[in-house]
Amino acid sequence: MKYQQIRKTSGAWAKSSELADCNSAKIVSETESQPSMFKDKEGNVKNQDVCKVMFEGKNESLNVSLNRATINGLIQAFGEESIEWQNKPLKVETEKMRIGGRAVIAMYLIPEGFKRIDDDNGYAVIIKDDGIAQPTAETKKDDIPVIQDGDDINVKDIPF
Repeated sequence: MKYQQIRKTSGAWAKSSELADCNSAKIVSETESQPSMFKDKEGNVKNQDVCKVMFEGKNESLNVSLNRATINGLIQAFGEESIEWQNKPLKVETEKMRIGGRAVIAMYLIPEGFKRIDDDNGYAVIIKDDGIAQPTAETKKDDIPVIQDGDDINVKDIPF
């Protein structure tokens, strides 16, 4: 039987509930995919993306399993190579939520110049904070002009 070596990250794990007062952090290792303790619907082991993070006020780096919103924000800010995510200032945000009925605290690592918002479907996303308000479903509807019978339309006013 052929075996593959499984590399697991050693050391202490970050507990989001204990980091609510922490404002900043830096990733100090490359992020690696490794098996988690969770399984998918077919019973296969799910993977998690783990890196070491140094949190403000802590004496040692801690293991963190990065969520998809954080990973997407890091990719947008620093590129696809996780080695490029290291030693960059990150803001720490936590959020209480329920997953499978269980109360948990999610943690997001947000690059400078970015912010966390909820998209139209209610999912957390991290986007560039360019000072422009992000459109919601309501503002998108309001942006569509309604032309009434009898309105005069100047072709020069049409933006396309």
